[in-house]
Amino acid sequence: MNKLREGITSCARFCEGRRLCRNAVLGSLLLLALPLLAEQTPLTVVAGARLRVQFDSEVGTATSRVGDGVEVRLIKPVEAEGHEALPVGTVLTGRVLAVQKGEKHSRSYPMIRLGFTRLTLPDGQSFPMNGSLADLGVSQYVDSEGAASTQPVTKGDEVVVPVTTGATGAGIGAIAGGGKGAAEGAAIGGAIGVLGDLAARSAQWLDFKLKRGRKAWLRLDDDLMLGSR
Repeated sequence: MNKLREGITSCARFCEGRRLCRNAVLGSLLLLALPLLAEQTPLTVVAGARLRVQFDSEVGTATSRVGDGVEVRLIKPVEAEGHEALPVGTVLTGRVLAVQKGEKHSRSYPMIRLGFTRLTLPDGQSFPMNGSLADLGVSQYVDSEGAASTQPVTKGDEVVVPVTTGATGAGIGAIAGGGKGAAEGAAIGGAIGVLGDLAARSAQWLDFKLKRGRKAWLRLDDDLMLGSR
């Protein structure tokens, strides 16, 4: 009887030991797997993010056609959720979606619209995306749809023209010759302003190019899902 009890006790201890050992192994495996699971968590760059890029190819209102390819390269890293999601050197590719030559007689402003649909990280990983032009600086305007044009910002149906030239001329004239000089300066400044306005209006119809090396801002139009951190 005693031997039977000893056998049962030994068996119970053996089973308990195995259970504890198994739990320890499972716990260790879980701890090892947690970093791997974290690395596989997708990163999301939210819609509206602005991407600073440089053109690696050239497009133009007089030379490009709908469907032509375009390529830009990221020159400023983009962060998401505390991580560098898009490093410098990330390549974005897309197509010309719409293009129009400038024509003064028909009052057609030159325009080009680009759409970016593929992003490739420096390590070769590639992801679909949806992006468009957001800003080209002072030489061209970009509308809410991502179309670049020389068409200036308008107020109602009238082109907004700065009126500072005459005031500047008046200030210079005042320094040179008092009130009379101010009046003459205002007249000169106004004349310069008119000539400048005419030149600007004439340039609005001229075709333009987005050359290689040109810097711009793109806008992410939809959330961008990346594979992992």
